[in-house]
Amino acid sequence: MPKNNISPMVVVLAAVAAIASFTLGRLTSDKTPSSKKPRPVKRAPRSATVSGSDGDFDLPGKNLRVLRKAETVLQKRTTRLVCVIEKCTDVHNYSAVLRTAEALGIQNIYLIAPPLKPSEDDDTKFEPFDSVVAKRGAKNQQTNQNQRKKGVWTEDIKKGLRHNGYARTACKWINVHNFSSTSSCLKSLKDDGFEIWVTDLGQGAECLRPPDCEGKLSIGEFPEKLAIVFGTESSGCTQEMLNGGDKRVYLPLSGFADSLNLSVAAAMVIQMLFFMEPTLEGEISQAEKDELRALWYKSLARNEKEDNKYMDILASGDFPKPFGDMRRAGEHREGWAQKKVVKKNQARYEMLAEELGEDTNKDLVK
Repeated sequence: MPKNNISPMVVVLAAVAAIASFTLGRLTSDKTPSSKKPRPVKRAPRSATVSGSDGDFDLPGKNLRVLRKAETVLQKRTTRLVCVIEKCTDVHNYSAVLRTAEALGIQNIYLIAPPLKPSEDDDTKFEPFDSVVAKRGAKNQQTNQNQRKKGVWTEDIKKGLRHNGYARTACKWINVHNFSSTSSCLKSLKDDGFEIWVTDLGQGAECLRPPDCEGKLSIGEFPEKLAIVFGTESSGCTQEMLNGGDKRVYLPLSGFADSLNLSVAAAMVIQMLFFMEPTLEGEISQAEKDELRALWYKSLARNEKEDNKYMDILASGDFPKPFGDMRRAGEHREGWAQKKVVKKNQARYEMLAEELGEDTNKDLVK
């Protein structure tokens, strides 16, 4: 056979075609190579489809949407039930209880000796809440006092209590009453006419259960005004609180664990109290409602134009209609996390994808 004279250019073109074909095959493969890290992909937005009447839901584009949300919350708020946290030692649990109480509609929270803050003079020493407020709020003491009465906290007070992000958000909408001792809190509650139920794991405590088929409660009549008390994570409420309360109560448990995390217990107990007495919902005086509305409208305004508009609505007394359902629309339900948390989670997801040799992009949340 005659010898083929193949041009160098033909060889180069053939090589390029082969490489392109191989690369295209890798790119179109269903399986991501283990050596190639998956690119983070934001989860697709949740469906905005809702059941029921469109006008009953909180949807984007609704006229005066944030004010309607405020009005909806106002209709559910209660001052008949208050939550007391006695000497909580874990700032995360403490913050979670505040957020839970606000989410369930409780307006007033009583704190007895909340978590301590490192001293400004010596990081190895700690000082109580009242001392922190006195130091940080010295220049604006009267302003701080007035705002605390109205349930609005300055940045100084927030820092003094070491709130995390969730607690700071909750405290924009609730009234927090601070006490340095159990005795002073007990006196305040009794002077205001509250019956005091203290959570206790002792065998002498009474069980919190929903009403029976005839609507009767296992622990007798529900009080007109009730304060429910939660104690420390390790030992519960103090003996002083147990002795000063009117009733000791507990939630029935069915497992080997005989106690719950403080924030979990608080959520379950508060919800149980609403089951036991549904009329707690919305039990707030008109005067208290008007005061909260004025504060919230002011807080919700993002600029001067909105502030003027909201104040005009407030003055007119023609308030927006509450929503029938407060669940957020899909467009407003995107999760949020700190950048360092997102970065850490992303590294874990990518490492897992490499180990499995699979494309897990669809499961990643930015």
